[in-house]
Amino acid sequence: MPDRAAVPCPVDPDGHARRVLEFSKVLELAASEARSAGGKARLLARVPAAEAERVRVEQELVQEARAGLDAGIGPWPLEGAHDVRPLLRQAELPGASLEAADLRRIADTLDVGRRLRRYLSSHAESLPRACERAAGLHDHHDLVAAVHKVVNERGELVENASPLLVAIRRQIGEERQALLERLEALQRAADASPDQYVTLRGERYVIPVRTEAARAVRGIVHDRSASGATLFVEPLEVVDANNDLQRLRDAERREIERLLRELTRAVAAEAETARATQDALEELDDLHARAQLSQRLRAASPHPGKALCLRDARHPLLDLQLQATGGAAVPVDVDLQGARVLLITGPNTGGKTVALKTVGLLALMHQAGLQVPAHPDSELPVFEHIVADIGDEQSIESSESTFSSHLRHVCRALRDAGSRSLVLLDELMADTDPDEGAALAKVVLRRLAAAGGATLVTTHLGALKLFAHAEPGLANAGMTFDPRSRRPLYRLQPGIPGSSNALAIAARIGLDPELLRAAEAERGTLAGELEGALSGLEEERARLAEAREGAEAAVAEARRMREEHARLLAELTARRRTSQAEARREVGQLVAAARARIESVVRELREAAASRDSIQAAHQALAGLEAGVEERPAGEEPRAPEPGPREGPVELRPGDRVWVPALLREGILEELSPDGRARVLLGNAPVSVRASDLQPAVGSRETASPEAERPSPAPPAGGFTVPESEPIPARLDVRGLERAEALQAVDRFLDHMLMQGSRQAEIVHGKGTGVLRRSIQEHLAGHPDVVGFRLGGHGEGGSGVTIVEMR
Repeated sequence: MPDRAAVPCPVDPDGHARRVLEFSKVLELAASEARSAGGKARLLARVPAAEAERVRVEQELVQEARAGLDAGIGPWPLEGAHDVRPLLRQAELPGASLEAADLRRIADTLDVGRRLRRYLSSHAESLPRACERAAGLHDHHDLVAAVHKVVNERGELVENASPLLVAIRRQIGEERQALLERLEALQRAADASPDQYVTLRGERYVIPVRTEAARAVRGIVHDRSASGATLFVEPLEVVDANNDLQRLRDAERREIERLLRELTRAVAAEAETARATQDALEELDDLHARAQLSQRLRAASPHPGKALCLRDARHPLLDLQLQATGGAAVPVDVDLQGARVLLITGPNTGGKTVALKTVGLLALMHQAGLQVPAHPDSELPVFEHIVADIGDEQSIESSESTFSSHLRHVCRALRDAGSRSLVLLDELMADTDPDEGAALAKVVLRRLAAAGGATLVTTHLGALKLFAHAEPGLANAGMTFDPRSRRPLYRLQPGIPGSSNALAIAARIGLDPELLRAAEAERGTLAGELEGALSGLEEERARLAEAREGAEAAVAEARRMREEHARLLAELTARRRTSQAEARREVGQLVAAARARIESVVRELREAAASRDSIQAAHQALAGLEAGVEERPAGEEPRAPEPGPREGPVELRPGDRVWVPALLREGILEELSPDGRARVLLGNAPVSVRASDLQPAVGSRETASPEAERPSPAPPAGGFTVPESEPIPARLDVRGLERAEALQAVDRFLDHMLMQGSRQAEIVHGKGTGVLRRSIQEHLAGHPDVVGFRLGGHGEGGSGVTIVEMR
């Protein structure tokens, strides 16, 4: 198989970057998701594009298909498609006749196109771009139906492919059965066969005859056994019958050939549109496979832009490999933050090369129309050139050293470097003298920064760490290292170079401590100070990371407590509303009980021919009680005064504030009668009670109203009237009020309706935009005393009025 990395590609002409970044393995992953051979071939041949518009279109396509899969639209019906292009070319040849199985493959493939187009059309709202691609799926209904009528799923002609074929095959069956019966009879009569059976030789029915008994059966010898002991003879009596059967078989073959030629001509007539259907099928299979791979990799489409900024980026091959063992790749953040060159340093096996490969591989995937395993907020430019020098490529055949191979790729990077180039150089100038290597690396990095593209470089050269810190356009980044466990953390820390930690790693592996001390002494002073400073920064970074984790935990706890507080407040508010509603109901029950009690007393007074004033007083007491209940805040229970200590009976005088236990009310004593009765003013209603039932209210003389000295108005002449509380109208108009004001008015209105015993009320909110109506109806839906509501009907105000049904 030819090297797929060598496929012509403007971004990577010689395929070197794709080869060292293992791009072909990602394509193989995508191809494994395809359903057709053509779809697999398209995926394996994908190359990164250099045109930003083409990349944008491909990313939008795969993003739409991925979103459809996430929403449950899939998998797409792609099973059963074949590559039928060679068969279509064969069908177009003059006089061609395809085999039945080949015709069935063509029909099945075209039928997949029909089913796929119908499926995508049913999801056109969610998959508009895929539906545009499905326009190439032509309708071949008549051709598919004609082939399926003649050829079954196994690629064989069905018994009833045509009326003539049915007749011929029926006649063949009858002739064959008669011939077999005659041959079996001849076998029994001659008694010359070693075995009693009939067989075929050259499409003619014969019987086995022993060689020594050959004269007993007159006929044509067609064959003999390997031992020569048995002859296969066609008796003369059945020659004509065999001839007739052969003619019928010839007729059957001619009819089959006619049917296949007709179907082949039908295929040839639609060959051009069938090829278009094949192309569209493979394109959609390619798209569906990319979306499925994206779902498998938990990938996303990065934002287009000029900056390279990857967040939570994962190497796809490493990630899948670790997933298979129950692990997961450590994500890496790569952000040049305005720099042109990012110098990555850190310990061996710390993840520098993996970070480099991750960036390069994700850039190739992005420009090849694949989503990348990174956070959706990532940003990737579209590069014109991608140059990568990663790994040891020493060529023994060409006598080229590792350093020479490295320099060759560096030269190519300098040649192709521009504002839209991505350069990845692993261990820049490492395989030569450190001083000369550092000098070469500095001029190379300065030139790449001036080119304006994006460059990522790994190195262990301490001089380059200082150079990147001071040189414009360059930035340091280090792979993190846990100074306590002396193990790499595989995370990229921007702004701070990483320490090589060679001595720490050697100590962890178990190198002799004496040798470690000797190495420490041999290390240069400047290098030691630099490594010490970097180690200190690493320890400080670790402390800051711990502090940040603690702060994040505190913020999370504060957020949790705030949410818990909000939940408890909501519960308390709901309980308060429920308690108020229950209090209102209890007060209503109290009023109803008091009404019944007083009305009972009135009836008794009437029956006893009591005075008109006494009856009126009873009614006035009832009205006063109702008024007092309405004035009392919802849920407040009537309370008796708490009398202070007293040495003896307290003498009550007119004008004192007194408590009437029988009515649970406080009033003003107006008059004491010689018969032991007292008249008390409750609000505006005078009542007559036994003087012995009265109790002094707390601070009665200090708080008595001056109006208590005024005589109560006498009832009008010509009879007596019973004062009653004025009824509240059963209709509330809240038009023009703000939402909060309207809801408060509705609550007060419903409370009054409940106190009056009303079961139905009207709220006028107007039609308008409907905002006030919806707010009121949402409020009513949660009101404990509302059992239902509806919009007004004809003559009731229509949608501008809500009719409320109450308990």
